[in-house]
Amino acid sequence: MHDPRTVSRNPHIFTNYDSVIADILAQAQTQAGETRDLREKCREHSERITALERNLASRNLSGGAPSVQVSGDSSGESQNPDLTRRVTNLENRTADHEVLLVENNRSIEETRRDIGNVKRQLDSNQESVRRQERRIESIEHTLALRNVTLADLEEYVRQQEFSSYDGQLLWKISDYARRRNDAVTGQQVSFYSPCFFTSCYGYKMCARLYLNGDGMGRGTHISVFFVVMRGQYDALLRWPFRQKVTFMLLDQDNVEHVIDAFRPDPSSSSFQRPRRETNIASGCPMFCSLAELNNHAYVRDDTMFLKIIVDTSDL
Repeated sequence: MHDPRTVSRNPHIFTNYDSVIADILAQAQTQAGETRDLREKCREHSERITALERNLASRNLSGGAPSVQVSGDSSGESQNPDLTRRVTNLENRTADHEVLLVENNRSIEETRRDIGNVKRQLDSNQESVRRQERRIESIEHTLALRNVTLADLEEYVRQQEFSSYDGQLLWKISDYARRRNDAVTGQQVSFYSPCFFTSCYGYKMCARLYLNGDGMGRGTHISVFFVVMRGQYDALLRWPFRQKVTFMLLDQDNVEHVIDAFRPDPSSSSFQRPRRETNIASGCPMFCSLAELNNHAYVRDDTMFLKIIVDTSDL
């Protein structure tokens, strides 16, 4: 059992507050029981002392004829010392019990103070824990905001690394076999290129590629589409978008590139000023036959190169 005074003087050893308080309460209950027993014994002793005093008084008042008195004196001489010892012993025991009672009362008060100290320490520690939890939540929120900012900066750096500002994008497509398999199985049927621009303050664009085809070219062709994106300077540009777009699948032996081009339809929603991040893609669903990929070096070392050219001559 823990000594509550030791606990109160050493607040750093609180490893289990519930156990400490339970021990202290158990000790207080034990001491309270002992106190009740002592009080009961004191009451019994007091009653016995009173009875003995009455007995002595009645004997002292019972003297009659001289012969009875003599007999009574000799009897009194033999009985009074015994009664006196018994009374003295009872008084001593009563005094001892009273001392124990006082000590128990003092111990109970100390135990109550220790319980109060433990509860105050527990409340203080709980408040400290709550403060730490609030601080951790604040730090986590700050970290989340910094992670978002960092992700935005990484995306910006990535775009700056791969972006061009002359209306042309040379798109290197790595992991062709895996991407092609993802398209066939439907795990990821298409993916986007990095964005590029007609100038520093011009149109923002990208391409979308379906390695297993889309629409009329699904399962037989590679489909490639042009996407007009929302840019920072759209308010200063001419709309709808009217620039000629050319797609080139590069033969890595420079023998025969696959080339297709189109001019935007001014009435199509794909070429109006974007109201969302991207407009609907438009382009060539039957850009290149899948069978044609094996005839030239369009894919080498699991890599394909696609070039997109936007005519900027009249901008």
